[in-house]
Amino acid sequence: MLLNRIGFLLLILPFSMTSPTYETTQSDNWQRDILKLHIGMYKPVPICEDKTYCENTLYYPSDIVSRELGKNPHLQDYATVDDIDSLPGYGDELEDKPLCLSTEQLIFPKSGITKNLEWKYIINHEDLVQAVRIETCVEESRPCKVIDGFAEGYYTKCKQKFIYRQLLSLTDNGTITNDYFAFPVNCCCHVEFKVDKFLHSFNSHKRLK
Repeated sequence: MLLNRIGFLLLILPFSMTSPTYETTQSDNWQRDILKLHIGMYKPVPICEDKTYCENTLYYPSDIVSRELGKNPHLQDYATVDDIDSLPGYGDELEDKPLCLSTEQLIFPKSGITKNLEWKYIINHEDLVQAVRIETCVEESRPCKVIDGFAEGYYTKCKQKFIYRQLLSLTDNGTITNDYFAFPVNCCCHVEFKVDKFLHSFNSHKRLK
């Protein structure tokens, strides 16, 4: 009788150990999202519209940056602050008239867009500063001053130019590395010859004669 009971227990044991299945609930999804944020180590990098960088971020991973700088003191050699020149059109250069008006500024970016079009956190911390000089157009896409209309068929407009700067940034796994970020560097006068408008103007002048 005892052996029969043992045999019965052995027969039902595999079935009793089978794990039950559960439907994925909203609570499970929430916990999974929290886990992803924990693995990612910090909040998603903020994106600033109409700019290639952000100076202010709601969630900047200061604790992670501080920890990594403490582990890698040699990174202090990468701290940099650009010089900012006097603004064009002021001081001893009042007689010089720029073709395109622009403003200079010294910024301390907290995030920016890389060559690979990815937004990443840029290291700007009390322990390591990376200040970048930028120059932005005041009247982008407007005709250039002084030379606009200098020749028939030629049209001018002010265009914003960008340059890539190598700065320390934070990777997805919370380590510090170098990457290239885009910043506005100057405002240039772009000259374009428009054949169709030139021919239209030329034919109009011929008809008037």
